[in-house]
Amino acid sequence: MRVALLLAVCLALPGCETSDKDYQVALLGTWVSREVGQDDVIVETQTTLLPGGRVNWSGELRLPVPPTFYVPRGVSHEVKNGRLVFYFSASGAWFVRDGYMHTRVESSTLQTLMPEGFATAWQLKEVTPKELVYVSAANGRTRVEYRRD
Repeated sequence: MRVALLLAVCLALPGCETSDKDYQVALLGTWVSREVGQDDVIVETQTTLLPGGRVNWSGELRLPVPPTFYVPRGVSHEVKNGRLVFYFSASGAWFVRDGYMHTRVESSTLQTLMPEGFATAWQLKEVTPKELVYVSAANGRTRVEYRRD
């Protein structure tokens, strides 16, 4: 927690350099996010960044469906409140290099959302004790996650 606070202060000061090791310590823990797409698809994710470069994801993908839509209840999906809900989990590896957080999916229960082998890089913009802000290296999209207490 103290490292995240110092990191947040350093990011706000011009000329203050943050090391990849500082980022790796500040990022440890569980972060949650909720994204709503233009097509009203909702993805809620919990990401746990562990020491030693391991990462676990879990969450829900919710797609709007018509009221008459029916799918048999299953282990990983159900229809709830007018949405087809898929539950997912995944695990993989993570590290920080040159101010970018890199992740790679090694196993996943929902291949269409998080395929095995999928890798991403995010430029770290702000890490505080409560908030993580980063930008996709692929498309420039900014994402915000919040630390779970």
